[in-house]
Amino acid sequence: MQQLLHDAKSLGFELCGIAKAEPPKFFDAFERWLQAGKHAEMQHFVRNFEARKHPKSLLADVQSILMVGVSYAKVLTSEPHPIQQLHGIVEYARGVDYHHWIRSRLEKLADKHREFFPTGRCRIAVDTAPFLEKHYAAEAGLGTVGKNTLLIHPQFGSKFFLGALLSTEPLESTTQTESFAPCTHCRRCLDACPTGALAEAYILDTRHCLSYWTLIHHGELPPEIAAKRGGRFLGCDTCQSVCPHNRLLPAVPEGTLDPFSLDSATLQSFLSGSALG
Repeated sequence: MQQLLHDAKSLGFELCGIAKAEPPKFFDAFERWLQAGKHAEMQHFVRNFEARKHPKSLLADVQSILMVGVSYAKVLTSEPHPIQQLHGIVEYARGVDYHHWIRSRLEKLADKHREFFPTGRCRIAVDTAPFLEKHYAAEAGLGTVGKNTLLIHPQFGSKFFLGALLSTEPLESTTQTESFAPCTHCRRCLDACPTGALAEAYILDTRHCLSYWTLIHHGELPPEIAAKRGGRFLGCDTCQSVCPHNRLLPAVPEGTLDPFSLDSATLQSFLSGSALG
């Protein structure tokens, strides 16, 4: 197990840990969130509801989940990308597509898994699988979910990506070495959200979220959302930028080119190959 974690670090993942493949402890909260309609029009949450109840929906006989994390800065500045010329782009997308960066390295980690456990099986999950990854990352010791609903780590704040390697082997679980309560009485993210999407701590109402409306929704923005958009073209980082745990982390640079002035074909040439392409 320790060798597998060491290999994960060697592949470039700054955070790694192992959680038991058990039903998510707070699945009932996820269900209430859906029932309240706070997922907006993201119907994949409804379609994959049952699958999210247990990681065995992704890998039969799964016993362990090796969670990995890597900082925005490490991935996005790993090579130049045209999107870095644009202004108003959400920070996690200011560079190469993190899905590809993480997947390519998890595939190598999966090869290591096969070497160590010839009769075992494993599966990679990067962001798009029906899998409550923040829960398992927290269980593995990679951080604690904050009031902005993001996973927060003492060193990397909330600015890191997650990936997972599900395994049929009974790997020893890891936990955080020290208790970490990132928010306590702080409510900066709640107060700063421009559209009130964080009206309650630990609950994101996607129906009011600028990131949802500018990244996922197709069509015109509602007037009350458009009025709060400002210079944000794709996405919103407010709840991260005001978080004290991110204050010492340098933001991934953005450019000065105004994407609002570009036609669709030119814009796509900038976005292609990024997480928004």
